[in-house]
Amino acid sequence: MTKPLDTPAAEPTTPVGVVKRTKAVMKWLNTTRFMRAYLRYQNASANLLAGGISYTALFSMAGIVTLIIMTAQVMIFAFPLTSDTIFRDVNQWIPGAIQVDGQPGLIDPAAIASPSFTWGTLVVLVVSIMAGIRVVAALRVSIQTVFGLPQRPGAGWKNTLRDVCMFLVLFLGGILASVLGTGSVVVVQTLQRRLPLALPAPSELINAGAFLLTGVLTTLILAFTLRYLALVRAPRRDLWIGTGTLGFLSTALQMSGVYLAASVPPAYAPFTLILTIVLWVNVLCRLFLYMSCWIANPPAAPAPERDFPQFSERPNFVTVSAPTSLFWPHDPLSGRIWSLAQEEAAWRLSQQVIWSHQDQPHRFATAAEKHHLSGRPVAPSVMSQKLIRR
Repeated sequence: MTKPLDTPAAEPTTPVGVVKRTKAVMKWLNTTRFMRAYLRYQNASANLLAGGISYTALFSMAGIVTLIIMTAQVMIFAFPLTSDTIFRDVNQWIPGAIQVDGQPGLIDPAAIASPSFTWGTLVVLVVSIMAGIRVVAALRVSIQTVFGLPQRPGAGWKNTLRDVCMFLVLFLGGILASVLGTGSVVVVQTLQRRLPLALPAPSELINAGAFLLTGVLTTLILAFTLRYLALVRAPRRDLWIGTGTLGFLSTALQMSGVYLAASVPPAYAPFTLILTIVLWVNVLCRLFLYMSCWIANPPAAPAPERDFPQFSERPNFVTVSAPTSLFWPHDPLSGRIWSLAQEEAAWRLSQQVIWSHQDQPHRFATAAEKHHLSGRPVAPSVMSQKLIRR
């Protein structure tokens, strides 16, 4: 018998094409709508915009809460016998919101029980409305930024009037949505204690109905905000899918947040209430801005370029102090410097406009009038031409 030869062990080989497949998956992922919306969300600095709205709401919280209290003041004075019951039920959902039975709280019922109207009340009312308008104005600018809409010139007083009207709509709609979403069980328990007859529907069914009504109302408020506050003319299908999803999602988060807040001890309630409001506004603004990016359905964003030749110069930004920097290709509104790829794309587009104008002048004139094209070419800068020659 012959002894078999020892064969060398096979060397472990890496899977062929793993890196290539991973790159292909990442390339496909970047073309999906959710990723394109996320890239628009990042490029527009929407997280910073949401933080700005949250801080504006935080500084305006005192005025907005005062306005809510003044609105509820008439209702409390009209029904003094049921006010204590309402206060206790509200504290079950938002612990420490109202001072009841010697427990600490943010709001003293004795301070808002009087229906008197003085000049100080008028001043507080005006200041509260102005505080709410600032929040609405910040929301309008943020939505237009993520959609890429330019600021319309000469629309200052129109924007202010639109902010005032939208503040009233959002204020009334927000109160109604909050009552439907978080006050359904409170209303049911109050009616069960006050009425001798039992309610025909269980509380679970009433909560489900309140969830549906609140979701529909929130969807209408979001769609109304996009269309008439930010002046966004989105496709109807994208508009209703995006606002409907966010409307029911925010309603679910609101109801779950109320259940979680009920387990907080009353001693920590004032701090928890402020923190909850700030976090809720911030999270809702982030979701709203991402939903706006999804509705915008932007094209795939190009990969970050590393061909900015001005980074090594002084100054490395566009400024009047250095007149030579004014000739760099840049966005005249934001001052952001274009990369060579962006400049080349603008140059190719301008050349297409020029050739269309030379070949078919009548057709180009109609298209230019329709799309408001100036017909002026965008020439590359001298520095980029030198770099291209190199």
